[in-house]
Amino acid sequence: MAIPSFAVVFSVHAESRLRPATVSLMNGPLFRFHRPDERLRSYISAYFFADFSGGPPVDVLMYPEWAHIRIALTGVWRIQIGETVSTSPETWSVISGPTSRGVLVHAEPPATTISIGLLPLGWARLIRRSAALHADRLDPLASVFPGAATSLRQAVLDAGSDEAICAVLDKFFLELEAADSTPVSPLLVRMHEMIRDPATRTVEQLAAALGRSDRQLSRLSRDVFGFSPKLLLRRQRFVRSLIALHDNPNLPWKSLTDPGYHDHSHFVRDFRQFMGMSPSRFQALSRLHVDRVAQVRMLQLGVPHQTLQAGSTPEE
Repeated sequence: MAIPSFAVVFSVHAESRLRPATVSLMNGPLFRFHRPDERLRSYISAYFFADFSGGPPVDVLMYPEWAHIRIALTGVWRIQIGETVSTSPETWSVISGPTSRGVLVHAEPPATTISIGLLPLGWARLIRRSAALHADRLDPLASVFPGAATSLRQAVLDAGSDEAICAVLDKFFLELEAADSTPVSPLLVRMHEMIRDPATRTVEQLAAALGRSDRQLSRLSRDVFGFSPKLLLRRQRFVRSLIALHDNPNLPWKSLTDPGYHDHSHFVRDFRQFMGMSPSRFQALSRLHVDRVAQVRMLQLGVPHQTLQAGSTPEE
């Protein structure tokens, strides 16, 4: 795939665990991914920094994904998931559960935000409430951390540098993790991996592999992953196909979409459900920022999208 005209820069700090890959346009936005502390990597996909230093307002339509905590440091922001809309100052500290539809983000530069990606195991371990309660919606971070949301944002603001901010976030989440001595269930990791696996095509297949009844699986799925097993498998199939189509625009769609799609109309129906629009309308949108974020994510983390990132069992 041809690379647009923006710079790709790797950090030269060989001793730092951060080693960010960054992508920016000259005088344009700067995107950076940092890995969390090794002890948190089963729970947190990455810390994502986005700086829009100037220019006109920006609208970005993101794909369905796992949960995120978003902390805005500067600028005016508006985030919309379905009918739920949050605008500054409400967007300064928000949490979004897993999503089954596109997330529309509007920013008015100069604007800076940090996003903490929560993997399913991270939701179970760090948030400790049913993911279904927060699926496809935005809530104030204080609704989850009533005594800490404001102080966390202030600590991030006071930290200044990327490395200092990551240290603040690591400390906060490591303390949360340490407060729960319950062993992590390998079943959750196994379920996450099976959802990611293109070979997992049916709920029955998933239930049999995990040794759970349909009812048990449905409850586990909603509590940790936010949605029914059927919807999760459909979402994963759709995101895999959408990314493959995006990366290979000159190849026939049939060779790129998941084998679970019977025909083009089947894929279009899913497209309308998950993105809220037709494929042709989506193609007409500017996806420059989404493309840049996917590229730097691929360079730094090895996968272009959070839903494709593997889960893992925490080290003892």
